[in-house]
Amino acid sequence: MKVDEMRTQEEKELALQLKQARQRIFDLRFKVTSEEISDTKELKRLRRDVARILTIQGERKRKQEKAGDGR
Repeated sequence: MKVDEMRTQEEKELALQLKQARQRIFDLRFKVTSEEISDTKELKRLRRDVARILTIQGERKRKQEKAGDGR
């Protein structure tokens, strides 16, 4: 998913996507180590998606804190 699409989503949707991506990473790691999957591109893509979601959540949190500061 692209960053622009993620930025338009609500916090609950992002949290759900984050949970699903982390669960999928957990499952894929076992499959990769047991050699059920030789293609690790999906694992890399999911890790990057998790990083994007966490970045967006952090930006929103900082924006709320800054707005609450009154500056």
